[in-house]
Amino acid sequence: MNSIKRIEQVFPEELLKDVSTMIDSVPWRYGWASNKSIEFTHWNHSFAKGGALNTLDISDQLTGTIQQAWQHIQDNITGAQQLLRCYTNSHTFGVEGYPHTDSKRDADKTLVIYMNKHWQRDWGGETTIYHGDEIAHAELPKYNRGLVFSGSDWHSARAVTRICPAQRITLMFKYCEKNTDPQRDKLQSFLTLIGAEDVKHSGRTLWTHLLNVYDLLKQHGYRTEVCAAGGLHSIFGTNAFNKQMLRWDQRHVVVNLIGEEATKYVELFHTVKRPQTLESALKTNTLEVELNSGATKTLTQNELNILCAIEAANLADQKSLKNYPLIAQFLRKPK
Repeated sequence: MNSIKRIEQVFPEELLKDVSTMIDSVPWRYGWASNKSIEFTHWNHSFAKGGALNTLDISDQLTGTIQQAWQHIQDNITGAQQLLRCYTNSHTFGVEGYPHTDSKRDADKTLVIYMNKHWQRDWGGETTIYHGDEIAHAELPKYNRGLVFSGSDWHSARAVTRICPAQRITLMFKYCEKNTDPQRDKLQSFLTLIGAEDVKHSGRTLWTHLLNVYDLLKQHGYRTEVCAAGGLHSIFGTNAFNKQMLRWDQRHVVVNLIGEEATKYVELFHTVKRPQTLESALKTNTLEVELNSGATKTLTQNELNILCAIEAANLADQKSLKNYPLIAQFLRKPK
């Protein structure tokens, strides 16, 4: 559980009036899911589009009043930050929120600002932040109050009650400190540049999968070189994913992006017949692995460990890690 900060008055009177007027006029769309594993959704309007995996600054998408609001927040509350997402949500009776996290990264922060001029306790609608199965904090939506917490904290917007006559409206700014993870930022930009958002992978996009693998490795404490290799592990294709986003003669592009050491791990992941041979090597306590060509190769212990870590994150993101219990150990404790 990370620190939680309450801000009693986010905006000064004139700016608050302008922000309220702006939100009163937004075109609400129904279908925004706070927890994508649950089919029920709520009302939303986005001011700056950046998904949950975004770590790049998108503040240049803001204009007018909402841009002034963000500048005021940086000047008076957060300091200079990278804006990752910005939107407003609406809940009415029967339209609940569900427990979720906004990010896998502890460095990402969420600022919730409550925008209902009048709110009664009997109307419900609390923001709840959880620590395991316990409620660590609950906040009623008092007008112009802000709540800052880590994007990796589990939280939800509780349902408004039957007697509530209003929309529960919140304004969200998701942000992180500038240059929190430069390697991650470069990786996201590169994957967008080569069109990974347009390539399907495990029911989503290759862009999503590779960034998820990077974030999982980072979350478990692996070195930048290992995380970077995980973020590009299938860039040359693998035995299970045969699409090559880059040719072998473009190896220098990868080296320039993530370095020589990380590039060697990407190459190994391309040539090794995984995951079966990695699981087998762990089971028999050997360093010899089978290659896609049918030949064998003897790895160093460090190389085997790193390949297993990347594979563990790769399989975990595809919900298939349970089939490889020895590889799974590489995501059970920080490395």
